Amino acid sequence: MAIERHPLPAMPDPRDALAVQREAALSELLLARSESSAPAEDRIDLKTLWRALARHRRLILGVTALFTLAAGLYTLRITPQYESTVMLQIDRAAQKVVGFNTEFEVEEGPLSEQLQLRTQVELLKSRSLAERVIDEMGLYKPGASAPPAAAPGEGDAVAAAPAGPLEQATALLGGWLARLHGLVAAAPPEQNTLNRASALAQFQQSLAVEPIRNSRLVQISVRNADPQLAAGIANTTARAFLATHIERKLESSLYARQFLEEQIRQTKAKLEESERVINTYAKKNQILNLGDKGSAATQTFVDFSAALAKAEQDRIKAETLYNQVRLDPESAPQAVVNEAIRAYKEQRARLEADYAKNRSVFKPDYPSMVQARAQIAELDGRIKTEVNNILSSIQGQYLAAKKAEDQLRAKVASTRAEVLSVQDRSVDMNLLSRELDTNRQVYDSLLQRLREVSVTAGLTTNNVSIVDRAAVPLFPASPNVKLNVGLGLMAGLFLGLLLALLREQMDDSVKNANDIETRYRLPLLGLIPFTRPPKGRKEAVALLAHHEPRGTFAESYRSMRTALQFSTADGAPERFMVTSCGKNEGKSTTALALAINFAQMGQKVLLIDADMRKGGMHSLLKLPNDSGLSSFLSEDLDSAMLIRETPVPHMGLITAGPVPPDPVELLMGPRLGLLLDQARALGYEQIVIDGPPLLGISDAIALGNQVHNIVLAVRAGVTRKESLKDALRRLRTAGLRPMGVVLTHARSEHIIDRAYADYYGHGHGPAPGERRAPRTARPAPSPVPLTAQPRIEPTMGPHSA
Repeated sequence: MAIERHPLPAMPDPRDALAVQREAALSELLLARSESSAPAEDRIDLKTLWRALARHRRLILGVTALFTLAAGLYTLRITPQYESTVMLQIDRAAQKVVGFNTEFEVEEGPLSEQLQLRTQVELLKSRSLAERVIDEMGLYKPGASAPPAAAPGEGDAVAAAPAGPLEQATALLGGWLARLHGLVAAAPPEQNTLNRASALAQFQQSLAVEPIRNSRLVQISVRNADPQLAAGIANTTARAFLATHIERKLESSLYARQFLEEQIRQTKAKLEESERVINTYAKKNQILNLGDKGSAATQTFVDFSAALAKAEQDRIKAETLYNQVRLDPESAPQAVVNEAIRAYKEQRARLEADYAKNRSVFKPDYPSMVQARAQIAELDGRIKTEVNNILSSIQGQYLAAKKAEDQLRAKVASTRAEVLSVQDRSVDMNLLSRELDTNRQVYDSLLQRLREVSVTAGLTTNNVSIVDRAAVPLFPASPNVKLNVGLGLMAGLFLGLLLALLREQMDDSVKNANDIETRYRLPLLGLIPFTRPPKGRKEAVALLAHHEPRGTFAESYRSMRTALQFSTADGAPERFMVTSCGKNEGKSTTALALAINFAQMGQKVLLIDADMRKGGMHSLLKLPNDSGLSSFLSEDLDSAMLIRETPVPHMGLITAGPVPPDPVELLMGPRLGLLLDQARALGYEQIVIDGPPLLGISDAIALGNQVHNIVLAVRAGVTRKESLKDALRRLRTAGLRPMGVVLTHARSEHIIDRAYADYYGHGHGPAPGERRAPRTARPAPSPVPLTAQPRIEPTMGPHSA
């Protein structure tokens, strides 16, 4: 290739080759201030959370599928269990058949009813009921043989085998320890006991007792692999519970009867003794006891006192009547009702009427008139005689009543003294009588209670009844395939989300463009989707920009090229370097793809592989690397001899060349600037430099001070934020500032702008209400030349140090 010779510019002083632009450098104090002024994110960003879960969707789906599959396999391995249920009604008390009970019933509250129902439920779960059902149904069958015991004398034979002194001592010590262990250790339980306990535990585990809320109904559910056995156990349990309840009542009645009979015998003996004592005392003190009426003297006094009161009443009545008749005898009731007096008065009235009638005719001296007056006078005498007789009779009654009263009063006075004498002698008698009455009452009460218990003992009334008997189930109750699979799905989803969030918190890599712009305040020049090498082709992915210029990969870098063209006022910088924090972050692919895109515009492009330690651009383009950049910087060679033709039109390549002893010294020398000037003189309008990584070596810093325009390649999901922060710190310390960042290997979870993803075909549809233009569709902000940039550095994120 003919190279047009141009006069070379004056060689700069090597001491000035790496002069740092101090006006663009930041001190650590300004960095700390900018980092501390970053706004704190205190709120939860749901979009960020959703993007994090979307990035780890494979992990979430994998864990969910694994747990769902495990739940399904576990469900298939479980033996189906059939459930049969019997329903009981447990009332508060049994129906009262007889009304012998005269005790007061205390009204029970809700708490007491709950306690009673809870007691019955616990009785259904009791060990005794379970053992009864097991025995009735024959669910437990003890083993027929026991483990064989050691033959007698066997230990002695073994102990006698050793012949040496040490062996004999060891055997003797072992025998002593065995005997001591036999004395101290407890005897092992029998095998039958363990088997029965295991059967009892399995039975109680299969039995479930559940009271129905706000009712007196209780459900007994039994689960078993045999549906008929499950129904049989449920029904047998209910019947056994009813029988146990009745037996418990009968046992209680029998005990009460025995207790009452014993108490009656004791009370009867006390009653007989009390009667003998009181009888002996009455004979000794000459006290005639009339039972409930008391003593004879007392009864005589009471009778005479009653007769005296009656005599007083009769005397008062007779006296009152006598006084009344004496004042007006004819008005007395006896005179009024007397028939003779009434007849006499009627005759007198007729005679008086005839006399009054004849008086107007005859004179008083007329014989008939005189005779009439004599008859009237005779009748008056007769009436008076009758009245006097009545008065005498009433007076006699009065006198008789008064005499009887006097006699009874005297008798009462005499019996009163006798009663007082008897009372003085009956003080102890009364005490004995009260004791006798008490014993008699106790005896009568016990006899009555014994009769009640004897009658109620034969009754079989019960407050527990079976409402629904257990039926043989047709379908198994467990395992519940839907429930188990659903629980496995939910558990897997929850654990997957938890692992995804934990992995997201532990992942310190740059994941999307938002991290770059908000955390580091750097423009995003390009967003390169993850692209696999074409099948059947053994060539670099970057060559897709040449072979498939309308593909997604080429369009992404074409958008980045457009952003570079708007990055300065004069268009894309004539020379720029592509570097990264470490290896395998896409810097070589980016440099080659950008060079291809600039060459496709018809510009003459020179691609320089400046990574002289591990240069790989010659491998991507399948060119030799016997000489290259290291050869030019270390020897006095012509640059035109180093430029190699590539399959891409208008694009030349300078490979890295052999690995030099000290690449940093070569990059710090003046020959790199001479090479760039010669390339410009040769007509190359665009120079793209594939630089070495920033971290670990200082080659990129030395190269950046020669080129000044730096494009930083960051691999989405791989480049750590701490690494990017350290790389930017190294650039700031050297007075350099990247033009922007290109995010490589971006998958759908790394792309925030859905419109961009939809356009290039590796994303989902836009989120509802989300309308944003592609990031690469708008030009990046045009940076001011480094010498004129204000001292505004990118603000680091919260993880910056």
